[in-house]
Amino acid sequence: MTGVDLDPAHLRSFLAIVRFGGYHRAADALHLTQPAVSRHIRRLEEQLGEPLFARRGRGVQLTLFGERAAAELADVLGAHDRAVTRLERGRGDAGPFVLGMIENLVDPVLPDLLGVVREQLAGRPVQLRVDRSLELVERLRRGEVDAAVVIDPGDTPSALEIGRLTLRWWATPALAAAPALLEPFPLVAYDPPCGLRDLAYARLHELGIEPTLTAESAHLTGVQGAVRNGLGYALLAAGADGLRPVTHGPLAEKVASTLWLLLAPEHRALAQPLRAALWQATTRRTLSAAA
Repeated sequence: MTGVDLDPAHLRSFLAIVRFGGYHRAADALHLTQPAVSRHIRRLEEQLGEPLFARRGRGVQLTLFGERAAAELADVLGAHDRAVTRLERGRGDAGPFVLGMIENLVDPVLPDLLGVVREQLAGRPVQLRVDRSLELVERLRRGEVDAAVVIDPGDTPSALEIGRLTLRWWATPALAAAPALLEPFPLVAYDPPCGLRDLAYARLHELGIEPTLTAESAHLTGVQGAVRNGLGYALLAAGADGLRPVTHGPLAEKVASTLWLLLAPEHRALAQPLRAALWQATTRRTLSAAA
């Protein structure tokens, strides 16, 4: 394999399949077509001289060589992306500071966090990127965001725990006030992979409730729309028009989720100010809800 030059795009496709569990989800995450991702893998396998995946029905599974390659090539791609980011930012035009955030946090805490970032950056423009947790993890690794607040940090070693997000079960007014839960229990959730979806399933399992997935969406508006139309219950940080929190029965208890801060190495000084701002925002929201 001496002298083989691997294309970073091919490495990105390979590692996305590993992270997201399949070609289709990897293609969605990378904003590519599935045939393009497949071509990348075929070319990478040709260059490496070994198969990376073994077919298992409709899914894929890493071969032993693929497992070794995933560990090695993740380091290669990470070094590549960090180098490119440093070079781009060393040209004198740093561009905007990109703050990534999951949808469920935009209304509750965004104003406080934006205020802190703007104060700390002393005039540098700030740009918001709203996305799923694992997508933001990938964007940080590629140098496309400078900081991100997520529920699921993936395997990011430098993730910092910065607070807690209070989640509640939401439904239509009729479902929220119903004296007993429907059987089978109708669940509305985000598409996988999703930390919030995993929390919903885990909580229902703790309560001994067997859910039936009635609707799923990649975006908060889709989840809220399905709940608003009576398709079931969703675990969310905040409601919306036509949604009410469940205040009695087994679903009345709130669910706490850990929030994680991901920062590019050059912005580690933002950790403490952002943690303080998040605490202030979530505390104020809790007091307001209690009132």
